[in-house]
Amino acid sequence: MKRKNYVRLSLGDDIFKRLRLPLKIRLFLPISFIIILVVVIATIWFVSTSIKTINEQIESNLELEVKTISKMFERESMLKLKNVQTNLKVASHHFYSHKLSIQNRTIDIEVENQKNGLRHIAKVNVWRHNNHDLYGSNHFVDSLSRLLGGTVSVFQKIDSGYVRIATNVLKADGNRATGTYIPNDSPVSESIRNKKTYFGRAYVVNDWYTTAYEPIVVNNEVVGMIYVGDKEKDMEELKKILYTLKIGKSGYPFVCDRNGYMLIHPTMEGDTWDEPYFINQINSAQSGVFPLYFHNKDKTIAFIHFDKFELIIAASIVKEVENKVFIRRAIIGASTVGFIAILFLMAFLYFFTTERLYRYFTQLEISKKKLASAEMALKQSEKLATMGQISAGIAHELNNPLGVITMYSNILLEELDKDSPMVKDLELIVEQANRCKGIVGGLLNFARKSKLKPMEVNIVEFAKRSLDSIVIPQNVTAEVNAKVSQPQIMLDSDQMMQAFTNLEKNAVEAMPNGGKLTIDIEDDDSSVTIYFSDSGTGIPEADLEKLFTPFFTSKEFGKGTGLGLPLVYGIVKMHKGKIVVESNNDASKGATGTTFILTIPRNA
Repeated sequence: MKRKNYVRLSLGDDIFKRLRLPLKIRLFLPISFIIILVVVIATIWFVSTSIKTINEQIESNLELEVKTISKMFERESMLKLKNVQTNLKVASHHFYSHKLSIQNRTIDIEVENQKNGLRHIAKVNVWRHNNHDLYGSNHFVDSLSRLLGGTVSVFQKIDSGYVRIATNVLKADGNRATGTYIPNDSPVSESIRNKKTYFGRAYVVNDWYTTAYEPIVVNNEVVGMIYVGDKEKDMEELKKILYTLKIGKSGYPFVCDRNGYMLIHPTMEGDTWDEPYFINQINSAQSGVFPLYFHNKDKTIAFIHFDKFELIIAASIVKEVENKVFIRRAIIGASTVGFIAILFLMAFLYFFTTERLYRYFTQLEISKKKLASAEMALKQSEKLATMGQISAGIAHELNNPLGVITMYSNILLEELDKDSPMVKDLELIVEQANRCKGIVGGLLNFARKSKLKPMEVNIVEFAKRSLDSIVIPQNVTAEVNAKVSQPQIMLDSDQMMQAFTNLEKNAVEAMPNGGKLTIDIEDDDSSVTIYFSDSGTGIPEADLEKLFTPFFTSKEFGKGTGLGLPLVYGIVKMHKGKIVVESNNDASKGATGTTFILTIPRNA
C-alpha cells in the first residue's frame, strides 16, 4: 500500500518536473481563470444592460413620436380655430354689407333639437336679406362657403334657442340642417345671449366642429347669430400626413377610437380591432407604452388620448427589428473589449511582481536620497553649532587684546610726527587690528543665536530698502521685480536685512567688471520666494557644497572672512525657510552668474 502511494507521488512529481512550470506561472494560472470569469460575467452584464438601455430608448422615442403627432394634431386644431376666426370676420362683413329687414309677419316652421332630436312648431319673423327671404335660402351661405371653405349658417332666435334658417351644414341623411336648433342650455347660446362672440369646439348637428359664432344685434337686442365652422376630424388630410411618417425600420403611426375602430391604419383601416388586452390598455390611462403580440411579432405600442377629437393617437414598432444591428454590434464590441481586457490584465498580472520590485527599489533609492539630504543638513547644523560655540569663545578672548592694540596704535599714530618712518608701520598695525576686529565681530554675529522678533513687513518694499543699505558701483545696475498677490510677510526685520545685504554685497563683488543685480519676488498662499541673481563670474561647481561652511571664501586673501553665507544660512533656517544656490561659471554652457533662492514661510 505504501509502495503504491509512493509510486503515484513519484509519478506526479515526475510529470510536474517535466512541465517545469515556474512559481510565477503556477500562481498566475488560477488568478487568470478568475480574471477570465470576471471579464466574461462583466461582458454578459454589459451586453444585457446595453440591450435593456436601447429597448428603453426605443420606447422613449416611440412615446416622443406619438407626442409629436399629438402636437401636430394640436397645431392643426389651433390653425383651424384661427382660420374660423378669420372666416367669421369675412362672413360678418358680407352679412352686414347687405340690408337685413325683419318683417312683422311670421311663419310657422317645424324645428328640431340637434341634441335630442325632439321636434315642435315655432313661430319666426320673416327675415329678408339683400331683398331675398333668408329662410331656406342657400345663396348667401353657399357663396360664402365657396369663398371660405367649411360651413356657414345664419340662426334666428326662438323661444327654445337658436334655429338655423340658412345653412350648408348637412344632417346624417345628407339634407341641409335647416330648422335644426341649438338649445338654450348650450354654452354657445349662453355666450350669444350675453352678446359675446363664441370661439371653440362645438357639436354641430351630428359631428364636432371648430366653430365661431357672432351675435346678430338689432336695437340692442340679440335676434340671431352668424356661424362659420370646420370639421375637427378631416380624416383625409390626416391620412395624407400620417401615411408619410415612418418610425424606424418597422414602425408606423395609427389612429383609432376607444372601441378599437381603426380610423387611420396602413393595413386595418375601417376594421375594428377588439382584442381585449389592446382595448384595456388604451382605455386604462391617458397615455402609455405596452407590449403586444400581433401577427407573430412582439410589438411595442405607445399611445396618447387626443380628447379634442375624441381619438387615440398611437404608434407601433418591432423591437427585434430595430435593435438587431445594435445587439450584434454590442456583442461583438463587448467581446472584443473583454478579450483585450483579459490579455491586458493577464499581462499586467504577470509583470506585476517585477513592477512592484522596481517600485520598491525606486522608493528605497528616493528614501536614501532624502536621508542623505537630511543627514547633510544635520551635519551642517551640527558643524555650524560647533563653530558657533568655538567662535564665541575665541571672539571673547580676542576682543579685549585687540581693543588694547587698536587703542594704543591709534594713540601712537597721533603722537608721531607725520614724516616719521614708523607712521606706515603703525597704519598697517591699525589696519590689520581693525580687520581682526571685523573678523571677531563676524564671529560674534555668527555665534549669537538671537531669538526671532517677527513683525509684519512688505517684502517688496523691504527688498528695495535693502538695496539702499549697500554701496552699488556705477557699472552695476540693480532692480527689484515682484509678482506677488500678497506682499505682507512675518519676519525678523533686523536679521533678515543682514541676510539680504550680505547676499547683495556678494553679488556686487562677483561683478568686478560691472553687470546686473536682479531681485525677483514670487509668492503663493504659504510662502514667499526671493531670487538674488547676478551676472558675475559664477561659482565653480566644486565650491557650491562648501559655500555655507564657516571660514570658507573664494575671495582674495584679506577680503573676506567666510562667515557671511553661514550667517545667511542660519538666519534663513531660524525663519524655518530654505536656501538654494544655482550657478554657472562656464561661458560655453551659457550666461555666467549666480542665483541664491530664498524660500521663507509667511509665518516664521
